Amino acid sequence: MKTRNINFLLLFTALFFGFLSSCKKDDADVPVSTKPEIGTMEIGSDNNKTVKAGSDLHLEGDIMAEALIDKIVIEIHQEGGGNFKFAKVYTDEKYVGKRNATFHEHMDIPSEAPAGQYHFHFMVTDKAGNTATLESPLTIQAADVKASYKLIFTEVKGEAHGNHFHDLADKENVEPTTISFDGTGKALAGHAHLKPAGIYKIEFKQFDASGKEIQGQYIKDKATADHYKAFLSGAAFVLNSKSTNESGAIFQTRETKYEDGTIVNGATETTGIITYFTAGKDNEGEKEVSYVLRKFSDSTIKSKITRDDWNLSDYAAKFPGDDVVKLSFELHAEEGED
Repeated sequence: MKTRNINFLLLFTALFFGFLSSCKKDDADVPVSTKPEIGTMEIGSDNNKTVKAGSDLHLEGDIMAEALIDKIVIEIHQEGGGNFKFAKVYTDEKYVGKRNATFHEHMDIPSEAPAGQYHFHFMVTDKAGNTATLESPLTIQAADVKASYKLIFTEVKGEAHGNHFHDLADKENVEPTTISFDGTGKALAGHAHLKPAGIYKIEFKQFDASGKEIQGQYIKDKATADHYKAFLSGAAFVLNSKSTNESGAIFQTRETKYEDGTIVNGATETTGIITYFTAGKDNEGEKEVSYVLRKFSDSTIKSKITRDDWNLSDYAAKFPGDDVVKLSFELHAEEGED
């Protein structure tokens, strides 16, 4: 009897310490000394390692990090004695904390980047602090067309409510996204990569032949502005005011002053040189849209346009006039986008 009790005690003790040993082993499973691995990286269209200033650089490749991805950093600097450089850090949830990930992004190249030879650095750092780097030559070509228009998207803070926003305020350390357009309204560079639930300030810019901004002509005073209104056409958005869970789209034109300094009074007086926008989770995915600035045939028309009229498919018939500006582009409302 005593022997049986002793054997049982020994077995229990062995199982207990085996369990502790297993737990310790699980805690030590992360190989802190194993560097991340970067597979073959496509850099540029068809991996041509070439991109135009003011456009976006296609990047795609596989990453493996046993200690889990912490961040991805891209640095690009000029060769041959030049000192132009720029960088971007990716800490999106589709990468951070993952052991295996396919990196696929379109990195915006500054329009002011001088044409020439550059050096490309792609760096992956894991949770243990290990870093792996892939390097490559990169050629940046001069942009061949000067931008006639731009739309600048900057994420801000705020709350969506019905067909408008509350408590709009700037965010710190936010990198704007710019889409440039030629004189016909065709996008020269970039897409709008937006978080579905993010709120973005959209600034419309127009330039003359010398590069001077001239968008103020549409809101120089109330009498002038009464003839113009911006719309976002296409894609048949689910409007926030029609959403069952406040997850729809809002496009709120929102200048506060005319160019002559007088105050814009009321929602129907705003034009859309400055606009605030959210796509909303109800509208996730890729969409073809157009920012339209319409000049009405009668100055009384604008006062009849409500905040829910910005995406009407028949806006041209309902509000007589002419589209003086039409800028067409891709809008990507996707989680993990900047």
